[in-house]
Amino acid sequence: MDGSDHQVSVPALLDDVEALAAKLTQAGIRPGMQIGLQAGNGYEYLLWDLAAIKLGAVIHTVPEELPPEKLAALVQQHDAALWVCENRQALPGHPYRVDLADTCTDHPLAIDPAAGRLEDQDLHTRVYSSGSSGYLKGLNISRRGTEALVSDFIAAFALDPADSHLIFLPLSNYQQRLSVYGCLWAGASIRVVRHTSVFQELGAFKPSFIVAPPAIYENIYHVHGRGQQAAQKLGAFLGGNIRFMITGMAPIRHELLRAYNELGFPLLEAYGVTETGMIAWNTPATQRIGSVGRPIHPEHVHFNEESEVVIRRPFPLTQGYFDSTGSDGAQTFLADGTIATGDIGALDDDGFLYLKGRKKEIILTSGGAKFHPEELERKLTSLNGVRHAIVLQSQRGQEVVAVLVTDEADASQASGIADEDIRALNQSIPSYMHISRKVITSTIPSIDNGMLTRNLKYDRKGVYRYFQQQIEVTQA
Repeated sequence: MDGSDHQVSVPALLDDVEALAAKLTQAGIRPGMQIGLQAGNGYEYLLWDLAAIKLGAVIHTVPEELPPEKLAALVQQHDAALWVCENRQALPGHPYRVDLADTCTDHPLAIDPAAGRLEDQDLHTRVYSSGSSGYLKGLNISRRGTEALVSDFIAAFALDPADSHLIFLPLSNYQQRLSVYGCLWAGASIRVVRHTSVFQELGAFKPSFIVAPPAIYENIYHVHGRGQQAAQKLGAFLGGNIRFMITGMAPIRHELLRAYNELGFPLLEAYGVTETGMIAWNTPATQRIGSVGRPIHPEHVHFNEESEVVIRRPFPLTQGYFDSTGSDGAQTFLADGTIATGDIGALDDDGFLYLKGRKKEIILTSGGAKFHPEELERKLTSLNGVRHAIVLQSQRGQEVVAVLVTDEADASQASGIADEDIRALNQSIPSYMHISRKVITSTIPSIDNGMLTRNLKYDRKGVYRYFQQQIEVTQA
């Protein structure tokens, strides 16, 4: 196991986990007690997680970027025995708080003697997800669901001790902790870093596989995957040891998938939601570009009358919500025991799953027609020079608006090409999907500018806010 500043063998890791577990036991931590954790990626994060697993305690993770005042409010809602924080400004004066930096020291621990215990033995951890809703939802993660998914992943991708995995997305995003468990189970090496250092770490660590959202692969290809000797340049940047790469979390351009594969770097699209775990994936042995792969267990995948993907499995990843707003729980965890994903999809004759878009993001035109913005975005990103496309609806007149991120340093140079391309595209699609307004920009969507979520998905409301003036004024 590697960290950004030190390397640790598995025996040394286990010794550190044992030491922290003993310290927690001495402090009074018992099975079912909650340990709150707010921290960025690092070795100490893994120690707290693994020590809690050993003791049967429940790690209650909080996103690193949650402001101190919101963390304080959350702490009041939940009966945790202890809170571990990396930010020294978080929870000032809290009697049962410990600095992350004191994890491997002799600093004494004090726990809340009145803290309760969650009696469900299948409860592994509590996490938060914003999903497509924009607000935090708390999810209870299942031990059995975690074990089943990790086992499936190791088998499907043939993980073994020769593999190495670079983890840079937040560990508070449960997918990354699943990757940790899978690598430890298979004996593979891992390196845990902050997302800000991912590009330099690729060359230094030389991973055999990575998991990242489309935006990361777009940026890498844009800089290293084009021109003469593209395969050599891309291979060198990725570290020269890549066996496969996985993407998901948001739609990806089919042209980008083909480009990576043609250069000899398998980029595989997968699909899952935290509520139920991974549902389908392409693998190095079986891939169909445009699909999200074959269902891992076809018998678990069903479709309702709206063609929404609905999952029924013996051990779903999530037991249910513990913090949610409105009717989320009833709309997702259905009375018949199935879990509604919110995604519209279909299987082809060979059993590959194709997604059309999110049920909640369907655009309703002024004429009453409905369509998925992702359908139009896929067509737009196939246009020459378009790196990103986000389809929105204007508030005035409900026109269909396309925000196009181009390759041109000066976006105005691409406006004429975009006019011609959009006219041609409009002629090839139904009239209710016609693009009435457009915004052309060279500004890359990011977390900092509000156009990407913390999981690096498009934040459609954030994109609208960023370009609101142009969306409501600019004519196509």
